Amino acid sequence: MMRRLVILTIAVLTALPAVAQEETATLRLACKADNPALEAGPFAFSIDEKRGEATETVSGKSYGVMSYRDGFGLYDPAGGRSALVFRIDRVSGHFARVDKQIKVEGMCEKVERKF
Repeated sequence: MMRRLVILTIAVLTALPAVAQEETATLRLACKADNPALEAGPFAFSIDEKRGEATETVSGKSYGVMSYRDGFGLYDPAGGRSALVFRIDRVSGHFARVDKQIKVEGMCEKVERKF
């Protein structure tokens, strides 16, 4: 009985870092356009670079993720990698929406999970 409890405790403790690491693999960004008249509102992205998926959390729209050395490209999965929608710079936080005729630019900030 005691042996089972010890084994169960060890199994749970070894699994906890994996769960915590999985949570930190998701990057959360809050982005705001420099000119709010060109875009309806701010964007909030949840980017999972390992899985190559991103979600715009306000609208629920899903994007594919391309990783560059210095940033990310978010594309429409229906159109493939050539249908780039957003570019986000890792270093400066600068973002640009490039899928429309009028290019919308702004800044992104990293956001920590509240709960």
